[in-house]
This record gives sequence, structure tokens and C-alpha cells, in this order.
Amino acid sequence: MAGITFSKRLILGVFRGFTQKAISLKMMPHDYPTVKGTECWRRKIRTLFKAMDATRDGYITKEDFALSGHRLAIYLNLDENKAKHVMKHRVDLWEAIGKDAKNNEEYKVSEDEFISDLLAVINTTYRDSFLDMIIRDFDGYDVDGDGFISPKEHKAFFYSWGIPTGYSADVFKALDTDGDGLITRDEYIQGGTDFMFSEDENSPYKNFLGPLLE
Repeated sequence: MAGITFSKRLILGVFRGFTQKAISLKMMPHDYPTVKGTECWRRKIRTLFKAMDATRDGYITKEDFALSGHRLAIYLNLDENKAKHVMKHRVDLWEAIGKDAKNNEEYKVSEDEFISDLLAVINTTYRDSFLDMIIRDFDGYDVDGDGFISPKEHKAFFYSWGIPTGYSADVFKALDTDGDGLITRDEYIQGGTDFMFSEDENSPYKNFLGPLLE
């Protein structure tokens, strides 16, 4: 694998510099118990990896992020300016991950590398950098910039990563804790945080990206 390891990039804070905004969560990343890497947690991370591997070639690459941005723009029928904004968001995420690789264009991460490297830092530096990432993630899916994720935007989010949109309704309902038909930034961030750091098999957020892989 070219350059320094994926876990080293996390240690260096690859998402440093992303927008910091005040949030109010029931549980912050550091409030969760130590992640031990249970089978439930590994299934969640395998599910995350499969979603990020948009081309389904067994690796996360720059092409996956560009493809997901293209899919999102098509699904929402975005105009040229909004499509460029979406694509820039996805490419920025990729470049943050691969910025220290010798060849950013060819850098790739396998599923085993992704899981092992994430587990190596999830109880330390990753808890510090995670909120930067998930806030940026929310801002990328709130395409119209109104501060909420609508049902259509959530379906577009699933479509962009190759997750069947039929799974969106149940996940949306779990995230929309006040039942107002919109996902707030805090609701999204809480769901994503729980997905990443909780090992509770009964968590309502374990299917944050749809049913878990076996």
C-alpha cells in the first residue's frame, strides 16, 4: 500500500480543518465504552466498507468517491453548479484520506486493511477526529443547504453509495427521533456516532447504512 497506513492518516487527523459547528448529542464519541471489535461491530464496518466501495472491486479508491458524487447528482437532477459542489465534497473526502500517499490517484484500501487500521485508532485519536468527519458528511448530504436531510436527500445518499433505496425509509425513521419528517444535523450525527462506536446489537442505529452484512 502506497504511502503511510490508513490508520496513520487517522492519527494525523485527516479531517482537520473541516467546519466546526456546535452540536448537542446524548452521547459523544468519548462517551462510548472501549470498542473491542465484536462481530457486530465488524459487520457494521464491513457494511460501511461495501458502501464506500462504490465500484464493488474490493477496494476503496478515488474512483469510488467520484462515482458516488456522480450518482448523487443524477438522482437529484442537480444543476451544474450544485453537481460540481457535490463532486468537490466527495473528492475532498478522498484527498483527505489519500493525501500522504505517493500516488493519490492509485492509492487504494482493502476491506481487511480498512477494518484493522480503523480498530487500531478508534479508541484513541479517531474519537477526536470523528465529529469533524460526520459534520462534513451531513453537510454533503444536505444538498439544498436548509439544515436538514429530507427523505429524498436520504434516498439519494443511499443511491449514491449503491445501497438499495428501499432500505432508506426504515433508517430514516430511526434517525428522525422527533418524527417531524426531517433529519436534523444532531439526529444524523448521533446516528452515525452510535453506528461507529456502539457495540450494542440492539441499538436502533446499527442499520445506519441498511441491513448489516453477514
